[in-house]
Amino acid sequence: MRARHERERESRRESIIKATDQLLNEKTFESITMDDIAIRSDFAKASIYQYFKNKEELIMEVFSKVLKTQCRLIEEKCLSQTAPVQALRNYIKLEIEFIRRYPWRPKVRATFPFRDYPADSRLLALYAQKKKLIAGIIQRGQTEGTFIMSDPDVLTNMILSASGGYANYFSTRISADLQSPEIEMFISTIIKGITKGSSDE
Repeated sequence: MRARHERERESRRESIIKATDQLLNEKTFESITMDDIAIRSDFAKASIYQYFKNKEELIMEVFSKVLKTQCRLIEEKCLSQTAPVQALRNYIKLEIEFIRRYPWRPKVRATFPFRDYPADSRLLALYAQKKKLIAGIIQRGQTEGTFIMSDPDVLTNMILSASGGYANYFSTRISADLQSPEIEMFISTIIKGITKGSSDE
């Protein structure tokens, strides 16, 4: 009985998160109200407060879910590649794909005061996990002699910033085709920048 209750509770929680995600594709975070979320999720507003204290806590959970999904896909689509260059190529494409899937993410991330919520260790831990996965690709490339020998953390931050910024800027300006010339040129530029001997080619 208790296990069933927990499953039902988790199902309701997921429905609220999904409703918030949908609303973020339609409205700005600032304009979304708990009433909007209640209507979209088909729950009474009072019921939502049984799962989330406020809208801010809910958006933290939405971001955590996105990061958790992204980390899983990085493991499946990138770390499964034996060649570090292909693994990194797959990651950058994945980042672009996620910006398209969650177009609200860059704007909310830029305006939401995440720094005021340092206690949310789950979100911080997931972001650290994502960085660790990317750093692992870079370190493997360095060990195999493919990538330049530099601080993996610095290279990881550079790749995260560049790929996220590019995906955000071009998400509505380029073809949805991940094989488009613009995307291929960007990926090649990033990879060439950290590949050994590329400056001599």
